[in-house]
Amino acid sequence: MPDGAASNELDSWVLATAPRAVAYARSLLRNPHDAEDVVQDCYLRLLAKADVYDLPRDGMKLLLAAVTNASINLRTRRKPMFGFFRSDDDTAEEPEDATAIPPVELSAGMELNEALAAALRHLPKPQRAAVELKALGYSQNEIAEMLGITQTNAGVLIHRGRKALEVLLAKFLQVES
Repeated sequence: MPDGAASNELDSWVLATAPRAVAYARSLLRNPHDAEDVVQDCYLRLLAKADVYDLPRDGMKLLLAAVTNASINLRTRRKPMFGFFRSDDDTAEEPEDATAIPPVELSAGMELNEALAAALRHLPKPQRAAVELKALGYSQNEIAEMLGITQTNAGVLIHRGRKALEVLLAKFLQVES
């Protein structure tokens, strides 16, 4: 393949995978600026080895594995000195057209989003990563590959993460009869 065609294929791959990678990093880091930085670093590392990997075919798995590891590394490096400071990036964003949603539904949705974000923060990082990858539509085998664990362990992480979320979100999951 000529260099121009390979470059175009890689450009297309980056454009197609970037939104999903940034969304995943943001869900792990809860900070859009850190998420973009982590994803950019991961792309640079992968593209530097584009001759070794078949990025259009296997790149998304490699990218998400790299984002997972880089996010965990960033979070462990940046332990806050005090836990009582709240970042503005931790708040849920309102939809652009708030008038289209009735205020009661908007309030309930924001409350649920905040509860879900808080519940996810209570999960251990491997469980949270496995649950969020599953929510993004990845199979148990793909999750195991991305996290560098066995398929059985991936299933255990997903199961335990879901059970923990079920307990943490119990009041939202109750069905009124």
